[in-house]
Amino acid sequence: MNGTGTPNRLAELRQAAALTQQEVADRIGGAVTAGQVSRWERGEQAPSARYRRQLAEVFGVAVAQLGIPADGLPRVSRQRRPVEDFMGDVVQDPRVEASQDEWRRTRSLLNGSRHQLAQVAAGLYPRAVLDGTGLIAGPGWLPERPVDLAAVTLVEDPAASAPLLDGSEREAARMLPDQTLMRTFPRYTRAIRDLAPPRLFEDRFAWRLAGVDWDRPRLTFADTTYFSCVDVFEPLAHELAYVALDADGNPAGDPTLRDLPYRRLVGDPFDCDRRPVMPAISTLTIRRDGESAEFLLHRRDPRAVAAAGGMLQVIPSGIFQPSSLMPAARAADFDLWRNIQREFSEELLGMAEADGHGQPVDYASGPFAVLDRARAAGQLTVHCLGVALDALTLVGEVLTVMVVDADVFDALAWDFVDRNDEGTVVAERFPFTEQGVRGLLDSGSVAPAGAGCLSLAWRWREHLLPA
Repeated sequence: MNGTGTPNRLAELRQAAALTQQEVADRIGGAVTAGQVSRWERGEQAPSARYRRQLAEVFGVAVAQLGIPADGLPRVSRQRRPVEDFMGDVVQDPRVEASQDEWRRTRSLLNGSRHQLAQVAAGLYPRAVLDGTGLIAGPGWLPERPVDLAAVTLVEDPAASAPLLDGSEREAARMLPDQTLMRTFPRYTRAIRDLAPPRLFEDRFAWRLAGVDWDRPRLTFADTTYFSCVDVFEPLAHELAYVALDADGNPAGDPTLRDLPYRRLVGDPFDCDRRPVMPAISTLTIRRDGESAEFLLHRRDPRAVAAAGGMLQVIPSGIFQPSSLMPAARAADFDLWRNIQREFSEELLGMAEADGHGQPVDYASGPFAVLDRARAAGQLTVHCLGVALDALTLVGEVLTVMVVDADVFDALAWDFVDRNDEGTVVAERFPFTEQGVRGLLDSGSVAPAGAGCLSLAWRWREHLLPA
């Protein structure tokens, strides 16, 4: 029931989702409590328009399927600040709600146009564009040929200075919606958490890219956290979406850096001291069977991930971070291969994600041992293709390719999952041919990191797949 005596479906939908009232409140965030969810379900109150949208997102249904008629909704207060109604439900000032609605609209357009926007962003750095992939690469960021991953030395710099920019700058604040009439949200991550939370959105320790040197070859890293990076890279994307797209998501012209104050403030995108550069490791997995080869792709679920939702991506792919905060895990996991193995086991084999809070991973057992043995026997090779930046977000991308002999691949593929926490494993295997690779790159459906892996792997196919 609602306040007008009309039934709603909130309790039914919550129970179908196997959630408690407290879990629903936690997912909505803000000032919502379990008691308030209970009052909504009993019909003692009707949630505001904002909370109806968030409830619909939590349950994965349309707003109309909540069963709350429009005439049963509370009137919006016209006071100059948020107020509580007689039952304690917060009713937002219409100007605040309009600001938040505009932010959500822009973010929705951003997530639906990331490929297009990455191309626009790449055009801002014409000397660094990588083959129309939406990636840009700085001087010396790509090796002359693929480098065996075992030859890449990782260096951790615990004394590295904090980046100069952290997302609190005035130019970044322009991308933040109003939290009340008197203040905006303090950080972009707070706005995501409260207004448009994906299923997977948790702050964790991560390594940030501090230097690239292929002459040695060596990659240098320092400390950061996931949210510290999101607070910089998503405002950059939001700013471009706001300027480059009209209200319907169509191109609104060709912006220059003069039109993008925050991106202009960032300056040289390859200056890793100026902002936190979060690296993800993206791996093109190729099954080799004699002279033929094919590869896998992953469709990222926009309801589950904060970036590249709805796009195709190579698999496995994930942020470079330890499996646990325990010192032993941090030491063992400061390794590109271990990160690839964990993402492989999680995204393709359905193993529980190492969320940073558990025990160190036992790499001597299970699929980790299988992959290690195959690599030692020469049945699996893994190479680094270089490091680049997603032009839209300026997120770092460590581009790698793993070639697996058919018998090893097929033994593992027997247990491959169809879905994982981040999306769907595409059932079709794509031929690693010029037509197969070019068709995907031309489709605009592949995320920049995946497009970079495909483009570079095809360029260096004779090195990666020798006859």
